[in-house]
Amino acid sequence: MRSSILPRGAVLAGFALLGLGPVAHAQHELEEIQVVGTPRSASPADLAQSVTVIQDEDLRRAQSSSLGETLAGQLGVTASSFGAGASRPVIRGLAGARVRTMDDGIDSLDIATVSADHAVSIDPLIAEQIEIFRGPTTLLYGSGAVGGVVNTITRRIPEAAPESGLEGALELRGDTAAADRTAAARLDSGTARFAWHVDALSRTTGDYDIPGSADLGAGAGDSAAGKLANSDVDTDSAALGGSWLGENGYLGVALSRFETQYGVPAHEEAGEPAERVRIDLEQSRADLKGSWLGVTERLQAVNVRFGSSEYRHVELEGGEIGTVFSNDAYEGRLELLHAPIGHWDGAVGLQFGHREFSALGPEAFVPAVDTSSLGVFVLEQRDFGPWNLALGGRLERLEHEPGVGFAARQNTASSFSAAAIRDLGGDFTLALNLQQAQRTPVAEELYAQGPHLASNSFELGNAQLREEISRHTDIALRKTAGSATWGLTLFYTSFDRFIYLRDLGTEDEASGLPVFVFDQDDADIYGAEAELFMTLAQTGSGEFDLRLYTDYVKGQLASGVNLPRMPPWRFGARLQYHTDSFLAGIEASRYDSQTKTAPLETSTPAYTMLNADLRYALPDRGMLRMSVFFKANNLLDEDARRHSSMVKDIAPLPGRNFAVALRAEF
Repeated sequence: MRSSILPRGAVLAGFALLGLGPVAHAQHELEEIQVVGTPRSASPADLAQSVTVIQDEDLRRAQSSSLGETLAGQLGVTASSFGAGASRPVIRGLAGARVRTMDDGIDSLDIATVSADHAVSIDPLIAEQIEIFRGPTTLLYGSGAVGGVVNTITRRIPEAAPESGLEGALELRGDTAAADRTAAARLDSGTARFAWHVDALSRTTGDYDIPGSADLGAGAGDSAAGKLANSDVDTDSAALGGSWLGENGYLGVALSRFETQYGVPAHEEAGEPAERVRIDLEQSRADLKGSWLGVTERLQAVNVRFGSSEYRHVELEGGEIGTVFSNDAYEGRLELLHAPIGHWDGAVGLQFGHREFSALGPEAFVPAVDTSSLGVFVLEQRDFGPWNLALGGRLERLEHEPGVGFAARQNTASSFSAAAIRDLGGDFTLALNLQQAQRTPVAEELYAQGPHLASNSFELGNAQLREEISRHTDIALRKTAGSATWGLTLFYTSFDRFIYLRDLGTEDEASGLPVFVFDQDDADIYGAEAELFMTLAQTGSGEFDLRLYTDYVKGQLASGVNLPRMPPWRFGARLQYHTDSFLAGIEASRYDSQTKTAPLETSTPAYTMLNADLRYALPDRGMLRMSVFFKANNLLDEDARRHSSMVKDIAPLPGRNFAVALRAEF
């Protein structure tokens, strides 16, 4: 297994405008990784912005109980870390509605963007591959994706039958910090005309271990030290899918169910135990996916994707039902890939969606809102000698229909992109990506009116909010082959009318919470990401590899006020030795202190995370392949608090943890 910048191939480089880029994680054999969250699958090295593709052993080593924690160690990515049950990816300091989470190219259709304590309804253990698009990806996926996109790829809708006729996998996991007990299984089979898939997962954890007191304000004799109370998680999921297979395409459907119940960290008051708040979440989905090649001489391919979801979650307060959230939603996409017209080839597409959101109870700080969206986009590319140029645009219409007492809202957003890749010779490439994107206000920014306990604030929406405009520049220099490969990316985003929460300096009389209102101001976010991979030595059938990496991001309003929860500077190194059947690695990451904080935000001290892992593949027994995986996290038992978390002062990351997994495949 190795991490590599792949050489430029023959696949379509024009989809660089999508937000893809230099560094991908690959097998040691340098098999070509394909980014599938695009109209035409492409190698990351063929695309101009930043993407990370995680699969195989890299993915198994990173997998955790939430999507955010699974991806938190990736370049340019951290997590919101709202306890063990809810953690969303934070990309280059942007989170919430600015980062889309997708299930096989369709939105997760949950309400995780409404509040940081709401879970993403995708369990990472079902993933075959995860793609992280850093930077604006608004052309394909909508006006909200100005920060990036996380696309989880599964086998739930098969695109082909297994060559052997039957494939399957069973994985068992456990750890010491949370007494995690997880089992996951999948089975795939089919014939030349029909393929089917089934999977199931069950996870149970207890409250996880921490090095000291959860609450930074607790005294030395804190009786709750050593455990993060109410951090246990119970999750179950299952899916069944099938596809009709034709000579030039396929059409498939899948039905899936996701259920989880988890605790929400809370402050203790005057030494009294915090009220036990839990979230009980259920989602049922139906998905459709299809693709046809060679439809006509001019129409090379048609891709369709549709997903529909019924989502409910109940917030339990001391065992009693508090607030009930509901979100019935669907989303669809149609992509038409045309043959070259002159020197240009590319795709045009249509995306549509609708959601019916409601919240009933004491923490219903957002009223019921129906939201509809319709977007069209075009992506075109051509070569100019050593340059490959890609151009694209998107036009989108969103309509919000709230309940009585609130005004309806219609917004139109447009986005444009220009991207170029130049072959500099000697395995060096230069990539440049320019985008201007508009993001329309989401329902909570327009209509919020009530106490939001996850952020410990009383939030007020603002019906006067206008479209947020971002202008993004991403430039990367890469070395793509040889014993040492590397990539350096610089990025800068200038926002007009950036939407943020502004402190009014008052308290709500009923709740006693500080009052914040959604407001707008110009803002700038900029930073850098760098990664080096090199082979240190080869010893017989084995190899020693070294990876060095660093990332940095800073964000400020035009007034000079720092944006909240911006990740600190991070740098790290990973050393590993591997053969075909054995891998051992050790990795250290240093997180700098974060003192450049927003008003009312506390600073975060520096810490070092030291992790180690080992994987051994047992000798094959016929068609049965078995492997054992061992992982040790936070070996220094650091009191680590992630600055991007709203609850960092009362919920540190887990302490020293040892985990083991057994995987069997056939």
